[in-house]
Amino acid sequence: MSLTFEEAEKNLQNLINWYSINVNEKNRNEATTRRQLIDRLFFECLGWEQNDCISEESLNGQFIDYSFKCPSCLFIVEAKKEGIYFELPIELSKKSIKRDIKFFLKNATDIGNAIEQAMKYCQSHGTPFGAVCNGHQVIAFIASRNDGLPPLEGKALVFDSLQSLSDNFLLAWQCLSKAGIMGRRLAVELQDTIIAPVPDKLSTRITDYPGFKQRNTLQDELQILSELFIEDLASLGGSGEEEYLRECYCKSGALSQYASVSKDILKTRYSALFEKITKASALQPANLKKGPNPELVAKSLSRRPILIVGDTGVGKTMFLKHFYKIDANEVFINALVCYVDFGKKPAIVNELENFTAKEIKHQLLDSYNIDIDEHDFVFRVLRDEVKKFEKGIYKKIRETTPDTYDLKLISFVEEKTQDKDRYLQMSLEHISKGHRKQTVIFLDNVDQRPDEFQEKVFLIGQAMADNWPVTVFISIRPETFYRSRVSGTLSGYHARAFTVSPPRVDKVVVKRLNYGISLIERGAHLGLGEDISVKSEKLKDYLRILVYSFEKNKDLMAFLDNMCGGNIRLALDFVKAFIGSGHVDTDKILNTFRQTGSYTIPLHEFLRAVTFGDNDHYHPTSSEILNLFDISAPDGRQHFLSPMLLAQLEKWSQGSVSDGFIHNSEIFGYLQSLGFQPNQIEWSIKRLLLKNLIESPPKSKEFNASQETSYYRVTSIGAYYVKKLISKFTYIDAMIVDTPIVDSDYRNKIMEADRLSDRLPRASVFCDYLDHQWLGLSDQQLAFEWPRIRKSIHEDIESITGKIMIVENNEESS
Repeated sequence: MSLTFEEAEKNLQNLINWYSINVNEKNRNEATTRRQLIDRLFFECLGWEQNDCISEESLNGQFIDYSFKCPSCLFIVEAKKEGIYFELPIELSKKSIKRDIKFFLKNATDIGNAIEQAMKYCQSHGTPFGAVCNGHQVIAFIASRNDGLPPLEGKALVFDSLQSLSDNFLLAWQCLSKAGIMGRRLAVELQDTIIAPVPDKLSTRITDYPGFKQRNTLQDELQILSELFIEDLASLGGSGEEEYLRECYCKSGALSQYASVSKDILKTRYSALFEKITKASALQPANLKKGPNPELVAKSLSRRPILIVGDTGVGKTMFLKHFYKIDANEVFINALVCYVDFGKKPAIVNELENFTAKEIKHQLLDSYNIDIDEHDFVFRVLRDEVKKFEKGIYKKIRETTPDTYDLKLISFVEEKTQDKDRYLQMSLEHISKGHRKQTVIFLDNVDQRPDEFQEKVFLIGQAMADNWPVTVFISIRPETFYRSRVSGTLSGYHARAFTVSPPRVDKVVVKRLNYGISLIERGAHLGLGEDISVKSEKLKDYLRILVYSFEKNKDLMAFLDNMCGGNIRLALDFVKAFIGSGHVDTDKILNTFRQTGSYTIPLHEFLRAVTFGDNDHYHPTSSEILNLFDISAPDGRQHFLSPMLLAQLEKWSQGSVSDGFIHNSEIFGYLQSLGFQPNQIEWSIKRLLLKNLIESPPKSKEFNASQETSYYRVTSIGAYYVKKLISKFTYIDAMIVDTPIVDSDYRNKIMEADRLSDRLPRASVFCDYLDHQWLGLSDQQLAFEWPRIRKSIHEDIESITGKIMIVENNEESS
């Protein structure tokens, strides 16, 4: 249980009282000092808990007295026996709480040596803060700095007695407690120099950055048509949605043959660790080899909500529609099915009930010709209430003044129908009895909305399933399921959950493209214009080129498969980004195809279109591609922090017994041992999570460094980055404008370049700069090897240069 400030202050006074009685025990050795004084000071008075601390942690053959972790090691304390103490000059002892560290090196040799020893431990461990304590005196300092000042030339926070700690307890608590160390308040108190900022990126020197890439007429036409024939295929199909489902559906759960991570990790997309953390019963797959899980079909006849759990973009909508329209059509043929899509509406949570009720009402009318507002239907639903009304206070005027009676009855019925939820429930009960049909409601695309929205939809679905004669299916993300199971909406329910894993990306993309080709061949332009067929011929050829390329170019399919990370929607977005991109020579591609009958899209063309999008230059917020070489501090070694983390996670996953997940204390310990600061590590982890290069069991995007149960593992996206992507010239070329250069000599050499002939040598200079920064890590045995990546980039640059020379020679000879 966390210690409050008031409790800690009271405990310190108790310690002072105990010490005043036992102050003459000067024979306390270090072990006794630690047990009787230092332990009590940090665990009873400064808010640390026993499980925050590792005692006698081994480091390079030596042992650290106290390593405080939360979860990274942020604070190291070197313990000394009580007899080793220091004295401040009389004129300063009551006035100054900060002293130059050099004072102790000069005037208190034993303490000075202890400070130097603690600093070495901190610097070897990548720990920012250190302290020396003899039980009744504390000297705390910044042990690892990034402001250019040697740590031994800095200041220390000094408490020369327990009474001094008590007199300045607010400051001591703010700087040395667990919360204070996590908040890095000690650095705020002692940092009297300005921290060097990260150098400006090249992008700050480019006019109109990031710019807009102009398209020619052909590229504009292809871009517009690709939106229609790839994204909106269901609405373009002449035979309707069922044809689209039959032609384009791919069963989920198939393992990728191109993945850069192990098959074991792919199999545990919704891992046993996830289930253990949530304390949930085992999640069942929605799809089995022979089709939908029979349990899913059986549960659809029950009165409890059924959760369809799957990552964003894995195809939950496609699965649900194929499930009830085709796979289990015989089950649903006699049911009334209402499909409510929350993808775009409503805009706010407060409108959810009304929106859901209106959607169900409209679909009953449109799909089954049941108008719940029709006069006769209303009176059949409210038959029992009308009978009670007839026996009520207006009974006597029914015959004497029938007009008045009818008005009163209409008013009564109108009031009943104004309670929309209750009336809709009664209508469905009437339909269920009168038509002898079950009503099934699918609440879909809930996962595209914020967490509060998702939980509200679940409550609505839960209320429907409990009180209405309906079966409810709800689609949600794994992280929402996790959070709600632990402490939220789902914690009080025993909802059944089925997981939808993504289908094979190559199968989905090729099927979707082929279906688009067939629609164009059938003239499915649906009134899009007189010349649409002519333009569609160009699109048809372009789609054929894509199909051929994805079938023949394994590098291209490996990129698409790994980089979408199971998000089919993202994979299709990548394809759309390529079609009509201003970064692609569209005329050349079409002309070559029509002259030779084939064209294979090379990876670099596809990658460039995806990386830059509509911009002239790479922009980190608008691109799906992450710059691994970006840094948060003026530390050139940090260019390699993210690649090193990804490579190490991939290596750890091979021997992991937790489905590839690694606890963050191990991650921080490893990277801090290489000299990286916790704030650098946190910054890297947060960025990698945001772009799905790593994942946690709840797949949370919000990284909390204090979360004790945080586990992370590399995804196929992250593994592909370090194994393939960053070794490509196209990637390096794009990232140069977004990477701070800490060496001013190299920064002056790396300038804006538009022509390929200028960008190639610029990339070589950038790699030379990274070579120089790698020297600070080259003596370590690391899973990530920059020299190997550097060699691949060099070979890629040489290959491109050779091709340019061939083209130039051919032009000269012609």
